[in-house]
Amino acid sequence: MKRILSGSLTHLAPPALMRLLSATATSGVLELVTDEGSFRMEIDHGWTAVPPTDQLDAASRVLTCSEGAFRFEPGDVSPVKGPSLSLGAFADAVRSGLRDLESGQLTDIEVDRLVSGEIVELARSATLPNIHLLPSEPPVNPLDDLLEGLADRAPEELLFAQVGVVAPDPRLWRGAVENEWRRRGWQVRQIGKHDDFDLADLDVLVIHQAAGVSRRGNEERWLDLVARAQETKPPLPVVWAAPLGDPAWVHELVTAGVTFLLPVPPGEGGEIQSRFVDDLTLVVDRQLMSLRPASRPVLPVAVTELVDALLHEADPEQAVGVLLQLASAHLLRGAVLMVEETAIRCRAGFGYPLARGTQALPRGLGILERVIRSSNPTVGIDPAAGGSHRLAEVLGLDELPSATAVIPLGVGVSVAGVLVADREGQALPDLSELVVLAGRLGGVALHS
Repeated sequence: MKRILSGSLTHLAPPALMRLLSATATSGVLELVTDEGSFRMEIDHGWTAVPPTDQLDAASRVLTCSEGAFRFEPGDVSPVKGPSLSLGAFADAVRSGLRDLESGQLTDIEVDRLVSGEIVELARSATLPNIHLLPSEPPVNPLDDLLEGLADRAPEELLFAQVGVVAPDPRLWRGAVENEWRRRGWQVRQIGKHDDFDLADLDVLVIHQAAGVSRRGNEERWLDLVARAQETKPPLPVVWAAPLGDPAWVHELVTAGVTFLLPVPPGEGGEIQSRFVDDLTLVVDRQLMSLRPASRPVLPVAVTELVDALLHEADPEQAVGVLLQLASAHLLRGAVLMVEETAIRCRAGFGYPLARGTQALPRGLGILERVIRSSNPTVGIDPAAGGSHRLAEVLGLDELPSATAVIPLGVGVSVAGVLVADREGQALPDLSELVVLAGRLGGVALHS
């Protein structure tokens, strides 16, 4: 990374910027320009020299500004001489000690301790969290019976994507396909030709006709069904899986609003049918992905470029470590859970006794699926709920506190994981800064 990077402090305030540079252990020169003046720091692998006492007041004014610009030029700098602090510790000083200088709340002795980096607020950030990485090999699929109890006692705690299937021959959808899609967090709802059902309750509609003759004489009914799907808010994606040898009929389907046309191969069973099911699964997955809102809030281009540049040579373990270091500035415990096709797997964390946990959860738990599907964080949970109990087990706990946050990790419409974190029962701080950075950092880390 050699390119000079710049951006607005409105999008990334100095404390957040400093924690990011500290966690990535980068080197270079950071310049901040604000209405309160400017401040320049040489950074050596995430550490910087403590400003002289006569410059602390000016530094505090600049570092607490939320208006202005930053400019970071990566590269080697001279080794720090004299008292030094990690930028993470410096960020804590901005948030605590430096603000008190103007009001005279610190004594001369406390100022000396502040400058030397010995006060507790600074030392806490200077000490990296003990991050525990779990094996990267995917585990065996979680047992289906983990969800059976919730399905019986509290079905509202489950959240499955609803895939409606209209098929004159329902045999394909019983057994293996239905079970495999359930492991993905999709519930197959078989719909008969004459069933009365509400399209608004579905996420995707699949119309499967192994033989084209099943539509003959019923063309208007099929086209009406497709048209009704387009009238829902938002329009319901329709996947038409059938023989497509009639160009005129294909034209009518496209005009009516079919989202995807998938030809059904001749013959049944064996490798041909297996390939068709794989293709159909991929198509449905893409349609469900298209329904997800883009992750919010979206970082400005300058901040995105900074995050990507700082992590561009990091391996996945390093990138996850950076994310958890940033989380440790706000929270006492945190864990990264990866979203996989058929499981949600714990990857790493600090503060939680992860080794006691089962390491993986099945798809479909509402406490996690709502965050994955909406890209919106959840701040506060019901510890007594069954889903919360399952999540606690993965983290090695008997119970999570109600003040627990579940934050999406991802970029665009793809949520690659979640960050679960708390302060051991204490009230949660403002997490808006962490939510913004975690989304991008997590996306980069888990997509590496």
